[in-house]
Amino acid sequence: MTKTVDQVQIGDAVFDPDSGELSVHGDRSNLRPQTARVLTVLVEREGSLVSKADLLNHVWPDTHVTEDSVVQCISEIRKAFRDVGGVELRTIPKKGYRLVFHMSDAKPPKPGSPPLRRFLLLTGLLAAFILALLGGLFWSKEPSPSPHRTTVAVMPFQNMSGDLGQAYFSNGLAEDLIVDLSGLSDIRVVSRGASFSLDASTTSVREMADILRADVIVEGSVRRISNSLRLSVALVDGETGANLWAKRFEGTPEDVLTFQDEVAHELLRTLSVRLSGAERARLDVRGTNNIEAHDAYLRGRELENLYTSETNLKAEAALKEAIRIDPDYALPHAHLAQVYSFRVENNWTRDREGNIDAAFYHAERAIVLDPELPFAHFSLGRLYTRSFAPDETRAINAYRTAIQLDPNYDDAYVFLANIHIFNGRADEALPLILEAFERNPLPPYWYDLAEGMANYFLENYEKAEAHLVRARDRNPSAPYPYRFLIATYGQLGDTDEAEWMAMEYEALGREATVEDLLNSASIQDPAYRMAFAEGFRKANVPEN
Repeated sequence: MTKTVDQVQIGDAVFDPDSGELSVHGDRSNLRPQTARVLTVLVEREGSLVSKADLLNHVWPDTHVTEDSVVQCISEIRKAFRDVGGVELRTIPKKGYRLVFHMSDAKPPKPGSPPLRRFLLLTGLLAAFILALLGGLFWSKEPSPSPHRTTVAVMPFQNMSGDLGQAYFSNGLAEDLIVDLSGLSDIRVVSRGASFSLDASTTSVREMADILRADVIVEGSVRRISNSLRLSVALVDGETGANLWAKRFEGTPEDVLTFQDEVAHELLRTLSVRLSGAERARLDVRGTNNIEAHDAYLRGRELENLYTSETNLKAEAALKEAIRIDPDYALPHAHLAQVYSFRVENNWTRDREGNIDAAFYHAERAIVLDPELPFAHFSLGRLYTRSFAPDETRAINAYRTAIQLDPNYDDAYVFLANIHIFNGRADEALPLILEAFERNPLPPYWYDLAEGMANYFLENYEKAEAHLVRARDRNPSAPYPYRFLIATYGQLGDTDEAEWMAMEYEALGREATVEDLLNSASIQDPAYRMAFAEGFRKANVPEN
């Protein structure tokens, strides 16, 4: 390809700002016009901080768009440069973005390039060196996604048993595989919430890979009938749709744990994943060798996610059954802690203290049984963010431990953001939430919930409403978006919408009074609690 004076060398890639064409190792693709314009601004200011406001003013000067448009373009740029050496696009929390060319890889412009661009490229080399020394202080305690790691998306396995009641088992095996792979630093794994939100029966592999920003897709099917078990798994190239590896396992239900281990090791071998000694040891730890305990745990985990008072009781019974069969099985203990916490948070019990004690017992027991289980630390950390047992320091420590144990734990950024929100620091929560959105291609509803809560306390009520409505629509049975929508509409003076939200909230079996709404909230900061109550009172919510 012959470069014109308008084409720019970015690391190992060539970018044409006029056409939006990007050439990587000879492969050409075209960025969306808005994304190309964002990249052009970043290139022109290579090595310098570019705020979101600057990008909005340059790319959408006469159009009203939200910061979400910028975030989408940044995500598309990161995806386009995933396999490009010598370039890095950094998020600077609370400030903006910085495009950096590395000295070891960046190539100088050829003769004929504009003097300004040559100057920017040369000075960028010095800037990259300085930034390498000074940058990244905010994120030094948390892992950042590497653009060079293979991204894997595990789709829900098809239930081929002819029994809808077996869906928990097929989905559970796929979730187990996600957990196994997520603890490895050499690959990146798409979250369960993202991959399970797509309908694999109506979406092609290439479409799924594109939506999930994945290099490879793992597909599977499970057939469990009577005393036979058939598990089929395939690793598919996300770009070509070709099978990289496929295998069928046939045996009895008692072979399921062995099959799971074989699948994980075969996938890692095919992907040439490097394992540290600790990761190799961890991969070989299944948690239980008892088939019945594992099956009861899968049933309990599925019921836990259905989030009603009835399924909450059924989840408790299934998880207790798993523990009865294998008392040293850590995972059901960690999930049982969640079940008891949900029960208290949603007023599904009259024995609050007994359920709180049980929640802490099982979370702590899970950590004793398996100190390297990320979900055990998350479960305990979450308890310390609840209104019944707030402890900011312990919550942060627990979440950070979970992140260290699972480098793919994208959701932990929102958990940390919630701690800041609950304790009066909504401004510090926003960059964490933004990072989570950029990491997760299909974020769950509570990402928008966190964004909505933060903006409520920062008095950005219209922006809060947009995110809270999205959170409510994605999970209509969760009470949290309704609470904040009632207060938000109160602050906006829209009492009709506030009254409607209160009715919807009560339809979930809850009391829409100021006293009950405040008692159900995890907000600890006195000023924030006052602002929350103010919204309810402006919405004409009764006191008690």
